[in-house]
Amino acid sequence: MEDYLKVLNALTDETRLRIINLLYERELCVCDIGDILETTQTKISRHLAYLRNADLVKDRKIAQWSFYSLNGSSRLKYVDELVHGVLRSRDVYRHDLALLRKKEKAGDCQTKMAVARSMS
Repeated sequence: MEDYLKVLNALTDETRLRIINLLYERELCVCDIGDILETTQTKISRHLAYLRNADLVKDRKIAQWSFYSLNGSSRLKYVDELVHGVLRSRDVYRHDLALLRKKEKAGDCQTKMAVARSMS
């Protein structure tokens, strides 16, 4: 039961919900999440640590870059329902996704550039 309490507590903050919504699209670095949510990398990192401690996200490092993705688990199906059934019908979450797509289309996504640099 304690695991579910950690997850539910992690989902009580709108910034963390917005981060989860973005990570449902794909893996992202802290800088891209911060740009989209218009907040500092320090604040985003704190929220990501909270989500990581609740076992909702995982991270990996490439050089100085930290990349975050969802920690998929069948026991968290209710998070899927929350994102797809509730969040994505709300303007702020749709706006965040539109900004992510705009960054990607413009080639301004730091995540993709960092991965490309690490492979060269």
